[in-house]
Amino acid sequence: MNKILLVDDERNVHYSLQRALGEAFRIISAFSGEEALQRLSGEKPHLILLDVKLPGSDGLETLQRIKAIDRDVPVILLTAYGTTETAITAMKHGAYDYLLKPVDIASLRGIMTKALHLRALTGQVDTLLLLESTQATPLLGRSVAMQDLYKMIGRVAPTDTTVLLSGESGTGKELVARAIHQHSLRADGPWVALNCAANPEPLLESELFGHEKGAFTGAIERKPGSFEEASGGTLFLDEAGELPLTVQAKLLRALQEKEIRRLGGRESMPIDVRIIAATNRDLEGAVVRAEFREDLYYRLNVIHLHLPPLRARQEDIPLLAQHFLTRYSRELERPVGGFAPEALEALSAHTWPGNVRELENTMKQALMTCRGYLITAEDLRFGERSIARVQPAPPRDPLDEGLEQILLMHAGQAYHRVEDRLIRKALELTKHNQVRAAHLLGITRNILRHRMKQFGML
Repeated sequence: MNKILLVDDERNVHYSLQRALGEAFRIISAFSGEEALQRLSGEKPHLILLDVKLPGSDGLETLQRIKAIDRDVPVILLTAYGTTETAITAMKHGAYDYLLKPVDIASLRGIMTKALHLRALTGQVDTLLLLESTQATPLLGRSVAMQDLYKMIGRVAPTDTTVLLSGESGTGKELVARAIHQHSLRADGPWVALNCAANPEPLLESELFGHEKGAFTGAIERKPGSFEEASGGTLFLDEAGELPLTVQAKLLRALQEKEIRRLGGRESMPIDVRIIAATNRDLEGAVVRAEFREDLYYRLNVIHLHLPPLRARQEDIPLLAQHFLTRYSRELERPVGGFAPEALEALSAHTWPGNVRELENTMKQALMTCRGYLITAEDLRFGERSIARVQPAPPRDPLDEGLEQILLMHAGQAYHRVEDRLIRKALELTKHNQVRAAHLLGITRNILRHRMKQFGML
């Protein structure tokens, strides 16, 4: 029987998990971090369930001390307070997973089984570098999709891999990019953000690569570009899907050769930057339409993180709304403390096409119109109209519901899940004629074959 060390200061948690797991596992109890370390040395557990809030040394401190003694033991953290920083730090310090209380027993069993199986096969779990972060990450959300995103940030950040962030406008792509930088090995280096849609083509090239004096009219002195300014740190290319094709070609060369040349310059300079790109466009569709270079797309899309829209994580809306209310009531000196029930209903019923950014602006407006201590439905303005009551939601498209379920169940992998199924169905309908299947999907045969290789179909 596998030995499970359960570390929690609440006796009812021990009682509940003993009843739920006792038949399959031998449960060893500890009620503090110090007691857990004593048990670890004597009992040699196969897996540890560790609460974050503990008397004395908290769960994150205890996790680090556990990993110093036995780096291979899988540790699953449990907490009733799921914050961005806790989730990211937990994964960085080598936690196998991170679950919110109350814990779903079936999910916990599945995760424990996988962790024990992985240890039996490899003798170790996937641990991450120990890094200290001095700056809190302003990401909020307790939904499954956001918790999975935090875990992915913790896993991706310590590497130097290029990351592509996708998602609708207003979902917080720059916040995620900053979180990756803050938890990376380059955290002490510069952070440089460049909006690729905010500059006309000639200026954009100069912003990226810099220019020499006299390179063009108005170039009265040498100017370093974003690549030079970000040396040793991270370069964030926001709205990368808007890059002109001519600039795409030069960017591709810079990434391939790891060197740049200023406009008007003759000598190439080596570069040392990590690239994080973000887009709200369908870049694969842009590749098919010859609006975005396929080779650059694959250079940027090494690790792909998709940010869910706010409507796909409705349980986070009250938390985000309260956060913005607290923040701006202080800044605007408006003593408003919370929401009337009908206001929360209206917030949850809205579809939020502008995502978190729209919610933030809505809270600012509500604070300016509110006349009492609570925000009411009359104080909320979505667009230009005031909401006095919750309007019934229009009938939903079954396809939309199915896609939302896939996004929530397979956060970070949903796009590839759908793409895999579409390709298999197209091949099935065309009796595996790749030319006809590619035509049916609206992509080239080369892209189809590349995808088939990715999904193990070739």
